Amino acid sequence: MREEIEKVILDLKDILADLDKVDAGGYGYKSAAPRARKVLMETSKQLKDVRAQVQEVKKSHEEK
Repeated sequence: MREEIEKVILDLKDILADLDKVDAGGYGYKSAAPRARKVLMETSKQLKDVRAQVQEVKKSHEEK
């Protein structure tokens, strides 16, 4: 789980430049917006998966 969260953090750090372009409306913002949205959607799915894993581990500990 830790590795998955670290990957999400790296992915989010990588899109900061694209988000700055979108926010400023400067050169390249039209292509930066879809890239940022794509990464945000992927990370959202990854976080949901990690959340489900955490819940499963929690349940397995409670059953003991």
